[in-house]
Amino acid sequence: MDGIRKPKQHGGRSNCGRLLLLLFLAGLQPVLSTDGETSETGGLQFDIAIIGPDYVTVGVPSSIECAADCTSCTFSMSLDGHSAQGQGNVLAFTIDSWTEAFTVACTVTDDKTLQTATTTKKLKVLAGPANVSISGPDLMNPTVSHTYSCHAYCRPSCNYTWRIDKGAWIGGQGNVISINPREEDDYKTLVCKATNSVSGLFVAATRNIAVATGPSEILIKGPDVIAIDEQYKFECTSECRPSCRYVSSVDGQTVRGSVIELTVEHPLKSITIKCEAQNTASRKTATALKTVRLTGSDRNPSTRPEETSAVLLPPLLALIISAAYAL
Repeated sequence: MDGIRKPKQHGGRSNCGRLLLLLFLAGLQPVLSTDGETSETGGLQFDIAIIGPDYVTVGVPSSIECAADCTSCTFSMSLDGHSAQGQGNVLAFTIDSWTEAFTVACTVTDDKTLQTATTTKKLKVLAGPANVSISGPDLMNPTVSHTYSCHAYCRPSCNYTWRIDKGAWIGGQGNVISINPREEDDYKTLVCKATNSVSGLFVAATRNIAVATGPSEILIKGPDVIAIDEQYKFECTSECRPSCRYVSSVDGQTVRGSVIELTVEHPLKSITIKCEAQNTASRKTATALKTVRLTGSDRNPSTRPEETSAVLLPPLLALIISAAYAL
């Protein structure tokens, strides 16, 4: 049978108690079952049965025992018609690829009379979970619902449970979950556990997902006092995740970018610089204002949020503005 590793060849006799202990230690849940099992006794006066699990998992070592109540017998076994020699009446094997089911056959020969008896057992094949992954957005916006789904290779199927950050495991939602991050969240840790519905084997996948934040701490950097006919640079900064775009203006003249360079050619009492930062993901905006006075003016400089009262300024007589770094 393709996909089944051939067992090593050794001699030996039946030892049912020892096999059952080994199967329990391996987590294989041994059973003595007649489900899917047929026997041909050929007139022999002893019983024959295959002891082992009703299913095996791809990639997980398994074993079965052919048991008969005879004192001097020889055992031979096969997997889907292919001869397989194990340790006497015990056969260890590993399925390498998935198939729905396969048949184990055991033939017992009485060493004295040479009479034979055969029994078969059909084993279901399980696979996974494998290749567990979480799909969904790489970035969350606060207070907005985001949907993530968990995927795994499983045969026959998998059940899914979820955990957000260090919270409790949540089941009953299938392989899909929705998350609403809070304003104060920087990241959300999402864990999906896929569990094979029959074997109980499970594998978990984890994703750390950033939450968009800002703009906050918006600030216009630059001198508070400038002179006529000199060039000055002002820069708008803020805390943003993933990033912010900026629009800057000087007394109503607007340029795109976080940095502007300006030169005043005629006397003015002061000028007002305005910066608006917008988060590229959440579209949230914040604004800062900065009043800059010219040399000789008695006006106090200030940087303030937009919601403070505006200052009425005289018309700009001559102002040269350039965007140094456009975003």
